[in-house]
Amino acid sequence: MVLPAMLAVRSVGLGGQRFAFALPEELIQYFVTDTSDSEWQTVGDKWFLYLVAVGVLCALGMLGVKFLRKQSAPNPQARNWSLGETVGFICLGFIPLVLLCFIGWKFILRNAAVIGGYGLMVGMVFGILWYALFMLLVHVVSPWRRDLYPKRW
Repeated sequence: MVLPAMLAVRSVGLGGQRFAFALPEELIQYFVTDTSDSEWQTVGDKWFLYLVAVGVLCALGMLGVKFLRKQSAPNPQARNWSLGETVGFICLGFIPLVLLCFIGWKFILRNAAVIGGYGLMVGMVFGILWYALFMLLVHVVSPWRRDLYPKRW
């Protein structure tokens, strides 16, 4: 497989597993502050993958909580959520996402100085946008679409 010049295949290890993937260097530069370190691309790749994983896991967790709350509702009317309740619930998922981003930046990544404060903020915004997009897409394709798009009489 031939990759464009702006893509570089790097081997990244997560949890003892090593795999190769390609991310544009220009994209990774948005997530790191210090590009003078020789390992900045690897750290940026790990940070990017961590953000994607946190966004998806937070969305799946919040969807699971919503499913359980709807299933435990005492009557069918209580299973219907208003647009405000749904948007508020989606926004509530930002809290664990931001906390997990900070925890991952501070304690999980070994080279947090490479990412820096700017990379943390960009990462949090990216994680929130990824999470919100995933939540909105799931609501669009699921029976819960009426929670976001109620019928107009």
